[in-house]
Amino acid sequence: MALNVGVIGLGTIGKPMALRVLKAGFPLRVYDVRDEPVIDLRNAGATACKSSAEVAARSDVVISLVLDGAQTDDVVFGARGIINTIESGAIFATGSTLGPAPVLKIAAALAGKGCATIDMPITGGYLAASEGKLALMVGGDEAVLARAMPVFSSFAHVITRAGGIGAGQAAKLAHQLIMSVNVLGLLEGLSLGVAGGVQPDVLKQIIRDGIANSSVLALWNDMGPRWKKMLEASAPGSELPNMRKDLHTALELARELGVKLPVGTQVSQVADAGIATGRDNPLL
Repeated sequence: MALNVGVIGLGTIGKPMALRVLKAGFPLRVYDVRDEPVIDLRNAGATACKSSAEVAARSDVVISLVLDGAQTDDVVFGARGIINTIESGAIFATGSTLGPAPVLKIAAALAGKGCATIDMPITGGYLAASEGKLALMVGGDEAVLARAMPVFSSFAHVITRAGGIGAGQAAKLAHQLIMSVNVLGLLEGLSLGVAGGVQPDVLKQIIRDGIANSSVLALWNDMGPRWKKMLEASAPGSELPNMRKDLHTALELARELGVKLPVGTQVSQVADAGIATGRDNPLL
């Protein structure tokens, strides 16, 4: 019998992921605070729910793909959260980047309900989600992961167990730190070369042929504008873009662990100040 799956959070990654789960033949229940993606999934064959609790009530595997820690807390512990309805033996998997401590708190609470938790941060964008080619960094028990693997394999082609609960979060934050440093370094290098008279396409080819080549450069034409927008100045108190949010979380974890990150700290300060150099095109 196919596992009953629930997906909470139908955003840029969650919606195409949910469609992949449906395509693989799993019975699916979905919920989002917005009506539109829920209706789209219902039209595709999923059961539309009106709360996280309703999703969890009949799901063997519940996947949360909401934005941040506050939203994840609401999904789990809120008045209409899954902790009120999730059944013993179910698996809860969070794909959000939260840091280890919040995931450990959730795992402890759900263990009291007889449920297992999988820490499942994701890398890869909308296209990878649509094609079932996401990469997962998993923290959790090997036997629990094995039970959830058929579901995860419907939307991910690389699934790496990093260790116990919280290890997936640590791996994701390390990944995001390196990616962010790469993005800002590439921006500055492109800006310097273009200002020095090198055509952008020529400069990018030179970088591709050298040891400075990277996946960030390979994705630059598609992702560059999005990354640059994440680095723009924003009003105080406004919601942080994912790159900056993840940098903050990585630095918070580093402080907790006593790890010094001078480069990461500087990159975060540049990002927060909205002063990242962005001239990879002479017309900008």
